[in-house]
Amino acid sequence: MRVFIDSNLLIYLNALKSPKLRIRYESFYLDLLSNNKAYTDILVLDELIYISKKRYNVPYKISLEFLESIVLPYVEILPLGEKEFYKASEFLKSLNIKPSDALHAAAMIANGISKIASEDREFDKIEGLERVWIP
Repeated sequence: MRVFIDSNLLIYLNALKSPKLRIRYESFYLDLLSNNKAYTDILVLDELIYISKKRYNVPYKISLEFLESIVLPYVEILPLGEKEFYKASEFLKSLNIKPSDALHAAAMIANGISKIASEDREFDKIEGLERVWIP
């Protein structure tokens, strides 16, 4: 299977300090990587860097090191272009979702990916996408 990794999982992996909480997210991430080919897009990386700093006070340097060692070797980055913009525009006109989520969904659809690892329930509104999260 192919799975799209949303920013919330990566942010938690990057920012959480509690070992008890971290183990749940780490196990979920490792399970996803073991059983799927993983993808994301550049907006997810931007969200990870920005939110990790703003909400959790994680320095940019730490977030970049996290991306370079824990994400980029295992997760392929999907392109975002004009085709994804127009598909995202359709979602924005018909559904009440955030623009970045519309772009993530458009990238998934353009690349034949139907499963997303995300706690964000907005993806449940998009027909053909299956959202998975920590049980």
